[in-house]
Amino acid sequence: MTTVVAYGDGKTVWMAADTATNVYERPIVGGATKILRLDAGDDEVLLGMAGAGGLASVLPSASLPMSPEDGESPQGWANAVALTLTQAAVEHGLVEDGKLDGIMLLGWNGLLWTITHAMAIPHPDGCAALGSGEGPAIGALDAFLLRGEDPAVAVRLAAEIACRRDRYSMPPVQVEILSRSDPYGDASTPEGGRAA
Repeated sequence: MTTVVAYGDGKTVWMAADTATNVYERPIVGGATKILRLDAGDDEVLLGMAGAGGLASVLPSASLPMSPEDGESPQGWANAVALTLTQAAVEHGLVEDGKLDGIMLLGWNGLLWTITHAMAIPHPDGCAALGSGEGPAIGALDAFLLRGEDPAVAVRLAAEIACRRDRYSMPPVQVEILSRSDPYGDASTPEGGRAA
């Protein structure tokens, strides 16, 4: 009952999500934040979430492993992040049949992973979506990127199209942009977005 869609080009991650939730089958429009900015040492990550609503409350308190240094495996780090997030969810009872009750998109340094129970699945093509609106969102994202659309516009429009096609996803759309940090210590200014 969510749409999260993202694109990473190896330098920047663009992520968009709907903001609707349901209370006893009654839609609450604009009531949910589905993309978080979390610290990983001196860096930030974007985390898009679908599943148990409590994830947005629980995961900000998780202490993520420090992001990898140049030359270190980003995959090993992403797996450690997946384990940390899974443990936090399990400790707070956000489980179904003993496994993490949700799925997430992790964006860092222009890279994307889908996070499931204790596992980080990389997206080498830089395109990812999840939730009930995943199908329309990923198709729209591909079309906009093939057309040469600006990635910030592409993810926003992909999320908006998913909101039109998925009865469980509704605007307004939250858009977040996270740029790679400068390797010499001067962080590029992350361009943060808000509901569009």
